[in-house]
Amino acid sequence: MKPRHRTTLLLGILLLSGWWGMGRAAQDDSIIRTYQRAISANPNDVIAHFNLGLAFYKLDKLNEARETLEKCIRINRGDREPHKQVDGPANQLLGIIYYSHERNDRRAIEAFRRSLRLLPNDPDTYYALGLASLRSRKFNSAVKAFDQAIANGRTQDAEVYYQRGRAQMEMKREKEVAASYQKALELNPDFQPALEALGLIYHRRKNVAQAIEVLERLAKLDPMNFNANYMLGLNYYKQKKFPEMVAAYNRAITVKPDLADAHYNLGMAYFHQTRYDLAIAALKKAVTLNPKDSEAFNLLGQAQTAAVDTYLQSGGVFIAQELYSQAIGAFQKVLAIDPGHHKAKVLLADTEQRLREELSAHLALAKQFFDEGQWENAFNEYEYAARLDPDSREAQAGMRKMQNKISTLLTSQIRKGKEQERAGNYGEAKRHYGIALEIKPGYAQAVLALEKLEDGLRVKMRTHYYKGKKYAGQDNITQAIKHYRLVKVYAGVFDDEKWLNQAAYGLGQVNDKKERRIKSLLAAGKRAYKNDRVEATKAFNQVLALDSGNREANKY
Repeated sequence: MKPRHRTTLLLGILLLSGWWGMGRAAQDDSIIRTYQRAISANPNDVIAHFNLGLAFYKLDKLNEARETLEKCIRINRGDREPHKQVDGPANQLLGIIYYSHERNDRRAIEAFRRSLRLLPNDPDTYYALGLASLRSRKFNSAVKAFDQAIANGRTQDAEVYYQRGRAQMEMKREKEVAASYQKALELNPDFQPALEALGLIYHRRKNVAQAIEVLERLAKLDPMNFNANYMLGLNYYKQKKFPEMVAAYNRAITVKPDLADAHYNLGMAYFHQTRYDLAIAALKKAVTLNPKDSEAFNLLGQAQTAAVDTYLQSGGVFIAQELYSQAIGAFQKVLAIDPGHHKAKVLLADTEQRLREELSAHLALAKQFFDEGQWENAFNEYEYAARLDPDSREAQAGMRKMQNKISTLLTSQIRKGKEQERAGNYGEAKRHYGIALEIKPGYAQAVLALEKLEDGLRVKMRTHYYKGKKYAGQDNITQAIKHYRLVKVYAGVFDDEKWLNQAAYGLGQVNDKKERRIKSLLAAGKRAYKNDRVEATKAFNQVLALDSGNREANKY
């Protein structure tokens, strides 16, 4: 299965800037009255009509401006010199009004073309003509107009190159499109519409690294840009960057929480990270939003199966460690996914019985030791009972009784923590230092011991991570898996999500390589089986070295 693609961009035409922006500073109405008096004195005064139309325009009185400028162009056509002065800018202003105020692209194009006959080198009018042509879907004319705007001086305007790229995209001239967007970004590296459009082009071309580079720039400028995050997630998937994919889709879902495909892709990212609880939640949301999505139901089933297997396995480990509360929690998670799971029901009932028996025995011992004045032994039994069942009121009350024996207990916990460190049981060491801090919050020796432990584990994590990478590069799969798993063990002590994710990513890559190797070796063994049993045996033994439980290799 692959993540879902959604590549439609919502790119609107940008409002023009510069000489034709709206909202100019208000002017005194006396100017209007002055020009109106000039026209009253001479109704055929072309210049007075233009000045009045321009004054209306600057005051955003656009209907009056249009009527006055249209009249300016019509009247007194025999008086050529005034018309030669004002017809170019008058048509320019009319084109702006038709385009932005009345949204009449046909009339806007006609006005801009009339203006250019009189002002043939005006880059702004060519740009405006390009926008009107683009909106009216005259894409070839739009490209030509934008090219003329550039040729006549708008060489440093990122907006012109971007709009030219939009027209070229409609004409399916993708190589030219990319060049236009790249030029826009040379002029303005933070031009978000160009980044988004160029990212889409790279995504469609399957230029994964380039798509990620451009879209990451866009997401840095606008972290909640839906298209940037959605496409980033698709390209992160191709590079198996699942933590980054998770982050991208979480941002996308914040913007569009009702898009089923985004939840599906998020669930897939969690699934590849083996974070099955989160995968199940995301995929349940996906099928709620789209109940006919068979792929989402299929992946949800896989996530549920993997989660059940994981919880059953972890529950068994917890039982072996006598961590019955955690085991009960694991089996309850299985039943939350599959309420009728027979094995989980049996294990849950058995574990709950064990917990009751163990808890009763340790509480009885704790009371006996307390009555005999054996404070450390009493504390250990109460603490163990509290670990067995964190909700046990009797265990918690016993722990509180022991607070009076602080000095002896603190020294004992630090000593035990050091012993566990030397034995390589870092989780146990952390637990003992934590107990010391529970007994006496801020206890300096425990704080220092925890800091040293964490620093030491960080060194170990880095060492084993790079060993894992080295062995993976040498195709030594067994050693690579061993070292990545050690990274997970050490990272798990302090729940270091960064290293947990890196180890999970490394393991994912190595496991993929392992599966490919096993498939190749099985095929080689089967080919050699009839004619060369020695070579076949060698191939099957190599499979079993990678996976001792492989059914096909064992069968042969």
